Amino acid sequence: MMEDDVTSLCKCIVWDLDNTVWDGICLEGNVVPRPDALEAISTLHGRGILHSVASRGEAAVALEMLKQQELLGYFLVPKINWLPKSTNIQEISTMLNIPLDAIAFIDDDPFERAQVGFMLPEVRVFPAESAAQLPALPGFDPTTVSDVAQQRARLYREELERKAAEPAFANREEFLQSCDMRLSVRRAVSADLPRVQEMMSRTHQMNSTGLLLSEAELRETIGVNTKELFVAELQDRFGSCGIIGILLMDTLAEEWRMLLFAMSCRVMGRGVEKAVLFALTERYRPAGLTGMTALLRETDRNRMMRTMFQMSGYRQWDRQEDGSIIFKLADSHDLTLPRWVRLV
Repeated sequence: MMEDDVTSLCKCIVWDLDNTVWDGICLEGNVVPRPDALEAISTLHGRGILHSVASRGEAAVALEMLKQQELLGYFLVPKINWLPKSTNIQEISTMLNIPLDAIAFIDDDPFERAQVGFMLPEVRVFPAESAAQLPALPGFDPTTVSDVAQQRARLYREELERKAAEPAFANREEFLQSCDMRLSVRRAVSADLPRVQEMMSRTHQMNSTGLLLSEAELRETIGVNTKELFVAELQDRFGSCGIIGILLMDTLAEEWRMLLFAMSCRVMGRGVEKAVLFALTERYRPAGLTGMTALLRETDRNRMMRTMFQMSGYRQWDRQEDGSIIFKLADSHDLTLPRWVRLV
């Protein structure tokens, strides 16, 4: 991606260190942090944008310097070694489960920028002197900053702890049962709307329709008696994940229709999405309702949503003129809650 091609929201910035975050070469002695880089890191951290490192050098030395400069806490899964930076960025993308087109890379060296741009064309690449301008770019300025956004680095650290704990268990299900997951699905209230809007704009992989509403439109929506907005919150033994799912339901017809179902990518692979649909149907479906349907507008990034609906008992039923697929919950499907999730 070209340096001026900033359209979608950036979720993680990967920083070089020497002559980018600080002036000087770490292995050659003391370094001086760059005020413009520090201000950008702090500002973007407050907006919920994550930071990581892909830098050449000795990890122990650089990490100690980051610690001395009180910067280490900003950076998740820092990669400091002699591997190509494109390789390190790819690993950061995998470890954080953030797609490459939601990652930016900033480096003082034109060769390193060119190498990353060639190997990973989806990544946005910037020279070190652009640090001060990053917070003003559209892709780095989310329209809504929720309480969850301000805790995003902590939430990702807890997710990394989960991943690190799993190998100690005999199998995946045993590990999931040990997590003590507690799920709440409830009707949204006004205080939830910043997070709901944030999820609408940030979530692409687990997003059924891509519906995007402003906070004002959301307030109008939840004030209409033919619409129901639900939020799903998750906790486990590692901490609170906050609101990780949203559902907007059209309740006018005899068959409720899911206009939007979005889930945080942080909880993918735990069966939580199936638990959310179970909780919605079992707790909120009124007596006499003839069915539950869901819209799916397929994109290159949300293909897993089709599989998710099918595994949760929904079957393709019809297709709208715009190409959207209508799924319907099969009457014969026996809804079940994953054994490792507890509803609260």
